[in-house]
Amino acid sequence: MRKILLMSSALVVGLSGVAEAACIQTPSCSSLGYTSSSSCSGGTKCPFGNAWNCSINDIKTEFNNKITELETTIKKIQQGSNNENKVNCKVGDILYDDFSCNTDVVYTKEPIGVVFDVTNYLAVALEEKENVAWSTTAFDIPGLDLHPNDYAYDGWGKKNTRVIYEYCKANGKSCPAVEYAYEYKTAGTSAGDWHLPSFVEFNYISTHKSTINDTIKKINKKPLYDYSNSHGNHQQHVYNVYYWTSTAIDKQKAYLYGRGEENKTSINHTNTGDSIYDGFTGYYHYVYIARPVIAF
Repeated sequence: MRKILLMSSALVVGLSGVAEAACIQTPSCSSLGYTSSSSCSGGTKCPFGNAWNCSINDIKTEFNNKITELETTIKKIQQGSNNENKVNCKVGDILYDDFSCNTDVVYTKEPIGVVFDVTNYLAVALEEKENVAWSTTAFDIPGLDLHPNDYAYDGWGKKNTRVIYEYCKANGKSCPAVEYAYEYKTAGTSAGDWHLPSFVEFNYISTHKSTINDTIKKINKKPLYDYSNSHGNHQQHVYNVYYWTSTAIDKQKAYLYGRGEENKTSINHTNTGDSIYDGFTGYYHYVYIARPVIAF
């Protein structure tokens, strides 16, 4: 009888040791390097839970983020250093890719625009797009600042361009003039840096048009049209030229600038006819243009 009891005791002790061995804690996924909560191409899944090892992808992402951060820093340094000198900029100066401006041609730098406002530091692009519509249908765009009450600087060009661009992209609308201006880029600038000028901003451009064109011709780029004398007959192929602005009047109309005066036209470019109020960009006698500007 005593032998049987001893064997029972030994069995209990043995089972206890097995249980202790079975209760060893499972290692966490994060401690094993599985740090991502979502699957990734080329990654491996943790055998103990829903986590993945994406170390290669993580390194790539971190590297790309560092590059973006470095580019942003460089841009801020360039703009910051220019902030000390831009007070000396003059209307008609060439704006270069490092955001410096100079009356003379500097062959070691890339010209990107011509200064037209030295109070708000604005420059007009050296390129433009002709025969471009404001939009292809008429629709309301929430958040737009509408027509100006006077000719005082309103600062709406940049804001309105972004509002129009983001609304059109999010809602499947076509807004060619704004899309061209917003996506425009040059050496030293990226998409989103430029905008379609407000009506007030283009009024500043018009005021200094001859000075701007003298500079543009000096660097062999495309001058602004002489829209003040653009009205002519059909046989001579002389067009009525109008520049789009980002200043809307309502869902049917936006401001154009042409012939040296304020003009309105329909945003609905699906109409046809020779009336300017139809706003049909493809009609033979009218040219509608988008010309970006930038704040520097």
